[in-house]
Amino acid sequence: MEHLDFLIRDLALVLVVAGITTVIFKKIKQPLVLGYLLAGFLTSANFSILPSIVDAENIHLWGELGVIFIMFALGLEFSFHKIANIGGSAIVTASTVITAMVFIGYGTGMLLGWSRMDSIFLGGMLSMSSTMIILKAYDELKLKHKKYAQLVLGTLIIEDVVAIFMMIVLSTISVSKDVSGLELGGQIGKMLLYLIIWLLLGIYLIPTLLKRATKYLNDETLLIVSLGLCLGMVVIANYMGFSSALGAFLAGSILAGTVKAEKIEELVNPIKDFFGAVFFISVGMLVDPSLIVKYAGPILLLTIVTIVGQMTFSFIGVLLSGQTLRTAVGAGMSMVQIGEFSFIIASLGTSLGVTSEFLYPIVVSVSVITTFTTPMFIKKSDAVYAFLNKVLPKTTLKTIKQYTSDKQTENEKDLDWKEYLSKYIPRTVITTIILLCIYMAGTQVFVPALCNYGMNLKYSKWIGGALTVVLMTPVINMMSYRRNIIYTKLWLKNKTNRLPLLVFRSFRILVSLFFVLMTINTMMDIPVWILWILALIIVFFSVKSDFMASNSIKIETRFIANFNERILEKKKKERGIVKNYRWLDETLLIEQFEIQKILIDEPEKSIYARRKLGIQIIKVIRKDHHINLPDMKAGVREGDIIVVMGKKNNLDSYEMILNNTAVVTRVEEQFTLRDYTYRQIFTSTDKENHLLCMAVNVTNQCEFCNKTIQMSKIKEKYHGFVIGIDRGALSMVGPNKNTQIIEGDVLWVLGVETTVDKFLKEGILN
Repeated sequence: MEHLDFLIRDLALVLVVAGITTVIFKKIKQPLVLGYLLAGFLTSANFSILPSIVDAENIHLWGELGVIFIMFALGLEFSFHKIANIGGSAIVTASTVITAMVFIGYGTGMLLGWSRMDSIFLGGMLSMSSTMIILKAYDELKLKHKKYAQLVLGTLIIEDVVAIFMMIVLSTISVSKDVSGLELGGQIGKMLLYLIIWLLLGIYLIPTLLKRATKYLNDETLLIVSLGLCLGMVVIANYMGFSSALGAFLAGSILAGTVKAEKIEELVNPIKDFFGAVFFISVGMLVDPSLIVKYAGPILLLTIVTIVGQMTFSFIGVLLSGQTLRTAVGAGMSMVQIGEFSFIIASLGTSLGVTSEFLYPIVVSVSVITTFTTPMFIKKSDAVYAFLNKVLPKTTLKTIKQYTSDKQTENEKDLDWKEYLSKYIPRTVITTIILLCIYMAGTQVFVPALCNYGMNLKYSKWIGGALTVVLMTPVINMMSYRRNIIYTKLWLKNKTNRLPLLVFRSFRILVSLFFVLMTINTMMDIPVWILWILALIIVFFSVKSDFMASNSIKIETRFIANFNERILEKKKKERGIVKNYRWLDETLLIEQFEIQKILIDEPEKSIYARRKLGIQIIKVIRKDHHINLPDMKAGVREGDIIVVMGKKNNLDSYEMILNNTAVVTRVEEQFTLRDYTYRQIFTSTDKENHLLCMAVNVTNQCEFCNKTIQMSKIKEKYHGFVIGIDRGALSMVGPNKNTQIIEGDVLWVLGVETTVDKFLKEGILN
């Protein structure tokens, strides 16, 4: 009880003093962080006028919780979509600043005669600008709308993410007391593997679980579940040998993509503010005036190094990214301080016992000074830009302007290849990592578990190997994804594209074959020739099997829906979608082509190759005869009018195929499917030739529930095309034939009057 009394007394003291100091700092329009630092100093043993806390260890423990909740909140604000939208400029700027400042900080520490470890940590501390301080300055000066402000905020997001990785690297170096490249590379690889595994599992499972538990989640239970996930991931990260900060950040980033993210952020913010305040107070307690006086020279030097270094290299980074001189000056004059992440890195060094006691107060002092100077530098950015514009030679200004222009033009080259690689690389990397994880699970989990149940090693390996291969098959199918629209477009656009496309495709097959071979070879004692034949059969089956395709599409669809859940819900609200709102017939476009002259033999193969291009031929008009929803048997003749449906990019790609097959002319410009269905009413088309778009709500009583589109026989039995599926907030246009139809889906079907009649008769359509 006495210990509890000390804790309550200490908390009361620091919070009362912090309350007073933060009110004062709010009044004088200074960052609250400085108020917390001052409160920590005033209640520490280094300041004898006021009462001091009794048990500093408790406050520091609460401060560590502050770091955890700060990182959790940072994870909640993190988004892969946000990183993608930031663009290359922020990434180039952050990379330039961090790389340069780490080396400059390290070099400065070594010049001051500090230890190697102190110098390494100093480099990390000086490379991180303060998001909190810059945001506050922009708010007060009303500059958030400026282009350079948006770039700076994007750069700070990248810096925050890099800081997480930096802490892992620093922890590894600290524990080993040696900077071994092999060990460091292994630790970073292990961390990346851990990060990706938990992100994939988290994104696949957590949003679905939250969705199913929605009716049980009020504010209280949602907060408890979120904090439980946060601290659970912290425990797992510590068990794996990583920092608590990484686990907390990972938990936040998993929840960031869910529709509950904003609510969780709202609920967690007060907790983050409280424990975050205690963390900054604990930082202030470590400030020793005698050390500051003793190290006044290094403090002044590091302040100058921070301001000049951050300003210079952020300026250079922005210019290198192709931005204008005005934007570069604004960004450079903003990033002139260090802040919260520098404290977190400093506390990491202290907790690991690898940094000297003088380093913490020095860094805090540098941060305080640079915090006060930040608004002044930002205000002077216009004057500095005008000065540079005046004194720089015209040739230099012209070179900068041309470089910016050239850089932007370069980024616009061959967008098709850019789009193809932006899909190819993530899919290949993610599926490769999943295959690696399955292999590791087979060798390190399945086989030992079977042995523990009393099975001998030989049979354990055979059964474990078989289970591992079975788990790999849908992932192999996912990796060797069917040729898509961009692939076909690149293939047709230029013959020089074909070799690299085949190489990329073959690479995926080889990766799949490698993992299957490695699994069978490790776990099954069979001759080499049988090994190769068996591996080739498994890969071939995995790639070609409709059953595997159905399972891989199901897994992928759920992952994509969960990954994009927050954005999809937001877009749905922006469109004003209510329960029966029709959207697909406004998304898909119709284009009509007249075949004037056929240029090749068997043109049907090219003209009806719709699946590769994501389009549907919905009608062929042959003189006065209408062929609705045709297939290849309908053929193609000169004089035919082909009515094609798809998205704009898909239709443009399809036109390239047509131009290689026949001389064609557009009958008229593109218009929406909805407009097309309405136009039929006012034309001379007979009613039986009208095409209708209908939305079918799939229930568990529906005959094609839990069947793939191909197995549902909608085309054969009802003479209709499935042109889209609504699954929650996820909309799938032109779904693959192996996509499984599940309960709750809204099925968009294009058909004729008999389709509607049959649907009504069987109770499928109301």
